[in-house]
Amino acid sequence: MRARSTVSELADTALPLFGDPEREYDYLLALQRYQAIDGGLEAEVASFEGRPARVRFRFVAPEIIRVQYLLEREPPATTQMLAEPLSPLPDVRVIEEDGALVLASSALRLRLERQPFRWSLLDAAGATIAAQEIYDRAGREYASFPAGWSQRPGEPPAFHETLALRPDEGIFGLGESFGALNRRGTRVVSWSRDSHGTNTTPLTYLNVPFFFSTRGFGIFINQSSRIVYEMGYPSQVSCSFRVEDPYLDYFLISGGDPKEILARYWRLTGRGALPPLWSFGVWMSRCMYRDAEQVREVVERLRELGIPLDVVHVDPRWLQERKGRERDGCDFVWDREAFGEPAAFVAWLRERNVRLCLWENPYVWRDTPLYEEGQRRGFFALGPDGGPAPALDNEREAVVVDFTNPEAVRWWQDQHRPLLRAGVAAFKADYGEGVPPDARFSDGTTGRETHNIYPLLYNRAVWEVIREEQGEAVVFGRSGYAGSQRYPLNWVGDTQCTFEGMAAALRAGLSLSLSGIPFWSHDIGGFWDPTQLGQAPDPVLYVRWSQWGLLSSHARFHGVRGREPWWYGDEAVQIVRRFAHLRYRLLPYLWAFAREAVEMAIPLVRPLLLAYPDDPTTHHLDSQYLLGPWLLVAPVFDPAGRVRVYLPPGRWFDFWSGEAIDGPRWLELTVPLERLPLYVRDDSLLPLGPEVTYVGEQPWRPLDLDVRVSTETSLRLQGEGVELEAQARRDGDGVTLELSGRAALVLRFVSPAATAAEVHGDASEVREEQVDGGLTLTLRLDGRARVNAH
Repeated sequence: MRARSTVSELADTALPLFGDPEREYDYLLALQRYQAIDGGLEAEVASFEGRPARVRFRFVAPEIIRVQYLLEREPPATTQMLAEPLSPLPDVRVIEEDGALVLASSALRLRLERQPFRWSLLDAAGATIAAQEIYDRAGREYASFPAGWSQRPGEPPAFHETLALRPDEGIFGLGESFGALNRRGTRVVSWSRDSHGTNTTPLTYLNVPFFFSTRGFGIFINQSSRIVYEMGYPSQVSCSFRVEDPYLDYFLISGGDPKEILARYWRLTGRGALPPLWSFGVWMSRCMYRDAEQVREVVERLRELGIPLDVVHVDPRWLQERKGRERDGCDFVWDREAFGEPAAFVAWLRERNVRLCLWENPYVWRDTPLYEEGQRRGFFALGPDGGPAPALDNEREAVVVDFTNPEAVRWWQDQHRPLLRAGVAAFKADYGEGVPPDARFSDGTTGRETHNIYPLLYNRAVWEVIREEQGEAVVFGRSGYAGSQRYPLNWVGDTQCTFEGMAAALRAGLSLSLSGIPFWSHDIGGFWDPTQLGQAPDPVLYVRWSQWGLLSSHARFHGVRGREPWWYGDEAVQIVRRFAHLRYRLLPYLWAFAREAVEMAIPLVRPLLLAYPDDPTTHHLDSQYLLGPWLLVAPVFDPAGRVRVYLPPGRWFDFWSGEAIDGPRWLELTVPLERLPLYVRDDSLLPLGPEVTYVGEQPWRPLDLDVRVSTETSLRLQGEGVELEAQARRDGDGVTLELSGRAALVLRFVSPAATAAEVHGDASEVREEQVDGGLTLTLRLDGRARVNAH
């Protein structure tokens, strides 16, 4: 057998963007003439070789400019990534200045120098936010060419853009990254692939053609063909990208901080959807549960041990065909011999307050009735020979469903309906990265154009049918693209059962957070052990992964061999149970800021950069995170429990001991196995619900509210019997709380400590207690009330 490396898939893109000896390069040089159009202008620009190209700049919002370069082929007016068609912004002025043109909106000025051609983006005060790099050269030889195109013999031109980089500038986004969170100094290939359980290379499952800079701008490339990025590498002064299309179509987004840029990116690609509350409970899975009896044993034992559970996921073995196949495919034929009748299996789970999620992938096995029907009706992508296109992930056995064909989409959705009507709650939309480049689709695109966007179309089809049948929806997708926030959620793929694999899973997820994906998960425990396939992870690794996994957006145990805690000893059972109960107590907190996530485009799991963009220390931190705005989580990646934790500016409270610590500072800790570094930010109203073993077991009554206030803060929460809006402010040595809504509350005044309180308004059953030297105030709110604690 010939040895093969996974990175061989990157071989045809390995040459530097501007160092391919087979390419002829040309670039935009001189703006010759222009005309005003709605929202901006269109100009003819001569290239270095004297070829005319068209450039188009249009404001679509005061802070967003659509930029297009083309030779002959027009970019499409809209794409599947865009949430809706875009209209040009009215009242954009075109101003002629010496040697330049200026486009002006109410917020920005785009300056276009005529020769050499160059654009610069300026804020209202005239400061440069972003600019093209046109002087990255030594003499007449360029290290990075200015914006233009290049072409290999016999191929269409491919357009590129080159932006200037400042010495202290950071670049973030582009989807998953198993490497550093800050993309500065890296080379990225946007071509989603199955990394085959490896998270040590640039290959990733989920690419997003969006990035932003710490200078205050973002770029969203409105194209789905392969993109290669060079982010300050090999040139240190330029950020370049090339799209394998004969045009370039991207959006230049301005924002004061990363949160604003993410919100404006969502304005283009769509608002995120809110997953159902039960999806924030614990999911249990393995590769693979073999039958209903095995699933029942797992559920009953978890319930006996008091370990919370809301969802059981069954991987491909629910399919009758899977046990006779070498590789994964799908035909939706339920294995009644192994799992009985679907409705009966679901009913047994629901009696125990557990929901069922089923695995699928978008490739249909050959020699099945579903394949014969799909081929007869023309529902598969076609290969060069005119027959169904094989999936790259299973070339011998399976073919690719054509999700660009609306009839094929409905046909695929119809396969789900009987299972959904039997009570299945969710589907894990696995795979999706296997479209061959030479495939042809019904909408006229090729595999090169559809490969990257295919997962978006696939996940959308599955998410929409679940919502149609259930009224709410969640998918568990491995792959995705720009716009995937509309069809939550994603997980970061088949990570390795090593501490390095655990750290890579966190980096991948944090990069998704900075790419517009507000909810994501990972395989708690890791998917597979690279030293021995099928080996269970080390118990210490399993516990350490479980701790932060249960403090993630969504929590799913999964991997090759069992991921239930009893596989790893009694101590693992105790620790997992403790952290699972903590997760369920935090459900009100997770729910409050999940709702904020879809309203404000702020992810639930937040790199520290998002909250502290002006603190340069946070620009490189990818080993810890904020869960919501108030909890700082520092996973332990060392078997001996050693960990360094950075506390940003402000006051922080150790969740376990209550100790107050002022940041900014680094902590050097050795943490016992039963603990995880967890800190609560000052100026917080941390809501904690009752201890339950599944979502909905009882309402959030009473709701504990831990009050920590130095200046002011607020909370809005609705769900499980609670409607609450709370504003808190420091008032001398005390705290004033303005409350409205309906809730049973237990207010614990942590900082500043209080000894007495006065309650005014629509509150009843008021009771004061001194607990651990501090005031605890119990009340029933039914309207508006004010609490003065001192």
